[in-house]
Amino acid sequence: MEAGLRVRSETPWPPGIPTPLTRLVGREREIAEIARLVADNRLVTLVGSGGVGKTRLAIEEAAAAAPRFADGVDLVDLSSIPDPALLWATVARAIGVEERADGDLAQRLTRVLQPQNRLLVLDNCEQLLAGTAVLALQLLSGCPGLWILATSREGLSVPGEIIWRVPSLTFPEPEHLPSPDEMKEFGAVALFADRARAARPGLVIGTADIAALCSICFRLDGIPLALELAAARVSALSIREIAGCLDDRFTLLSRTVGAPARHQTLRASVDWSHQLLSQVEQALFRRLAVFAGGWSLSAAEEVGIGSPVVPGQVARLLAALVDKSLVQAEDSATGTRYRLLEAVRAFAHEQLASSGELEETRARHGIYFADLGEQVASRLHGQDQHLCASCIDLDQANLRAARQWCAANPARAVHGLRMAAGLWEYWLIRGLIEEGAAWLEDALERAPGPPGTRAAALVGLALFTSLRGEFLRGGEFFAASIALYEQTDDLRGQARALAILGNWRANRGDREGSAEALYRAMLMAGLAQDQYCAAYAYLMAAMAASSMNDRALARAYAAQSVELFTEIADRRGAGYAQCVLADCMSGEGSPTEGLDILRTCLGVFEELQDRWGLLISTISAALAHAAHGDWRETAFALGVADGLSERIGGHPFPAVQAAIDAIAAKTAAELGPSAAPRREAGRAVARGDCIAAAIGLAPEPGPSCAQQQELPLTKREHQVTQLIAGGLTNKQIAERLFIAQRTVDTHVGHILAKLGCSNRSQAAVLAGNRRSPAVST
Repeated sequence: MEAGLRVRSETPWPPGIPTPLTRLVGREREIAEIARLVADNRLVTLVGSGGVGKTRLAIEEAAAAAPRFADGVDLVDLSSIPDPALLWATVARAIGVEERADGDLAQRLTRVLQPQNRLLVLDNCEQLLAGTAVLALQLLSGCPGLWILATSREGLSVPGEIIWRVPSLTFPEPEHLPSPDEMKEFGAVALFADRARAARPGLVIGTADIAALCSICFRLDGIPLALELAAARVSALSIREIAGCLDDRFTLLSRTVGAPARHQTLRASVDWSHQLLSQVEQALFRRLAVFAGGWSLSAAEEVGIGSPVVPGQVARLLAALVDKSLVQAEDSATGTRYRLLEAVRAFAHEQLASSGELEETRARHGIYFADLGEQVASRLHGQDQHLCASCIDLDQANLRAARQWCAANPARAVHGLRMAAGLWEYWLIRGLIEEGAAWLEDALERAPGPPGTRAAALVGLALFTSLRGEFLRGGEFFAASIALYEQTDDLRGQARALAILGNWRANRGDREGSAEALYRAMLMAGLAQDQYCAAYAYLMAAMAASSMNDRALARAYAAQSVELFTEIADRRGAGYAQCVLADCMSGEGSPTEGLDILRTCLGVFEELQDRWGLLISTISAALAHAAHGDWRETAFALGVADGLSERIGGHPFPAVQAAIDAIAAKTAAELGPSAAPRREAGRAVARGDCIAAAIGLAPEPGPSCAQQQELPLTKREHQVTQLIAGGLTNKQIAERLFIAQRTVDTHVGHILAKLGCSNRSQAAVLAGNRRSPAVST
């Protein structure tokens, strides 16, 4: 913007460019970027949705760049041309070339422009896209001194074209309200304030208006046209009243004079783009309105089909809607995500409702996300667990919308139950225990459901209820779940429910009942031949033994669980089992080794954003610090655990809570008055998810690239080799790495074969003289 203002003050406004009636606000970065592109490229197209400010940016850049073009700059508005045949004549008139009946206008225009140094702004190309592309290609090919700056809702697809998507103005998130000083940094806020004060001179925007103003900017997606229309209403409404009226945005946001018809209302701006779509593009466009927040390509392919949209077309049609600036495409950690701006979504929803397809499309949306939710449980076990959880993060709004659809009709309630039964472990990972419990309870109440689905939902509800402090009620849900599982052939479900029940009984002091449930869990896992279930049963057995202070048994079960989880690449499960091992070491007088293990656990849980795992590992860290006699660190870790527990809405099982209470009392006695502020400092850290570094247990960096060369060993084989060099026996290596001795025996055999050694001593010498890689195959 600064460059544009300098040109305006130092030189006359170029005659071929319309003079703006208002100043440009909040676009400094955009103007600088467009100027850079135009300086280096002869065809730049500003692409964006209606009302995002393409024309205004093009005008400002043309005015700023005018001194560079000796023969002038001209703007040609193509929006009012009814016939593509009139395109060349319109451009000719704009630059002063007369039409003649006896000649080829295209050739004559090219001859006139061929020696010139001129910038041509082609505004609103979308309705004459093909003709404009031909015109641009011919003129640029024959006129080396010609530059073209185009605006359109999609690119021209001409060789050499640079497409630059015009972003909305920046705006604050309503859930994180900025301070009055920070508000000035957002372009949307600055534009609204500027136009509002023009409509109502003397207007003061106070602290009490910040929430409403943020809501306006957020709900209007920072679109300049929408913000200007909203700001004009301050002559009759307060800012808070405007925010409250935005549900009927198409009625509120309109003006009657002083703008092209397509910019006189927000509806007209969107409708202008909609009319340019083909019938099949319109069909997919309106169906996309059922998505809440955003969607993936696979979701669109399931929800958007139906005459005239056939399977296999959706990817191409969706790309076309992105090109036409009606759909926004954004990169994410899980792949490309798509969304509609809220004004566009409101228009699309109106079109969907009037088409008679609303209920059918909602049904496809509801079924798709019910299926997605149901499938989550199995996808969270294994190497893709982080990707799966991240995908669900992005679809939270869609899942909640699907839940409402399921709950609205008793015939659909079973789909809501399927979804809730599959999602409960995701809710545990993300620390959404209260929401998960409410969702599960509601789904179970609404749908009797098939026994297996109902049993799975009851397991989740039993666990959440127990973690929320209603331990006995949780036991009732466990019993109901197992009774239903026994009516099915779901051995995996039975194994998991029995394993959790075994740990639950141990926390009740029922040693025999715990052993019986865990034995059955391991039996069912074996019958199912499911390694995850076996690993999980060993994990619950380790936790049960730890709660009953049987550290030797807990260590053995935990080591077996770590090994099984590692084999199936379930880092999260292995992390929980390693926490048990760390507790055992702390209890046996080796808290330093326990903290070393927890360093790994915390790194895993932070990476996976497993908040329940962070809570459990932080509690283990507090126990280790207490065993070490480091009471300041104990108090801090206890505070972090307090904060995480409050965020999550749940507490550990009674045996663990009793241990926490014991070391909390000891910490208070040791530190005296300084214990409370130290614990409060830890509580503040728990508001975020970066816990490991705060409690001094950040994962250590891996080996450098130079260290990852020479010996052809896998990472595990390298670890075993180093321990051999340290003089450890196979049994001691197994204990150190928490794996079975037979596994160590196998690794040693592979190491000797790969290194060409006949015994362990030779391997030890070789390992001492050479380096081995972190990863090899």
